[in-house]
Amino acid sequence: MTFGKNLSRFRKEKGLTQEGLVKRSGVAISQIRRYETDNSSPTLDVVIRLAKALGVSIDELVFDKATGIAASKIMDRELLEQFEMVSALDEDEREAVKKILEGVIVKHQVNKMMRPKPEKSWSQRFREITDRLAKGAKDYSQEEIDKVIDEAVTAVRSKAHAHN
Repeated sequence: MTFGKNLSRFRKEKGLTQEGLVKRSGVAISQIRRYETDNSSPTLDVVIRLAKALGVSIDELVFDKATGIAASKIMDRELLEQFEMVSALDEDEREAVKKILEGVIVKHQVNKMMRPKPEKSWSQRFREITDRLAKGAKDYSQEEIDKVIDEAVTAVRSKAHAHN
């Protein structure tokens, strides 16, 4: 699809008239008409202004990619469609949606930070303890270390049997 057809399609999808697009973009109506009929090509500055006014990515507007930047990153199609609908809202309404989203995101981040960390497994704790013991026992022979470990295991087992 040509740039002109893309421009016309996106404008209509957003429910805008050519005059409405003029108000949002600041591009003259005569130029918009020429672009939509493919009688003229816009400068990069104009493409950027039109893409912003339409709430689409430049690549969608220029290259007719079925999925633009947002679509390639947002996997939830329903959410993507909702974001596209939000882009057609008035500026005050878009700002309200942004504030609501920001609040939800901040709440999620706070909850994530406040969530208790899962307790380490017995084997992880045992490995940490033995690593600390190994650092502290660097001046001892392996035979001496094995003897201390055997004594500790025996002591733990005898206490376990005493409690049963």
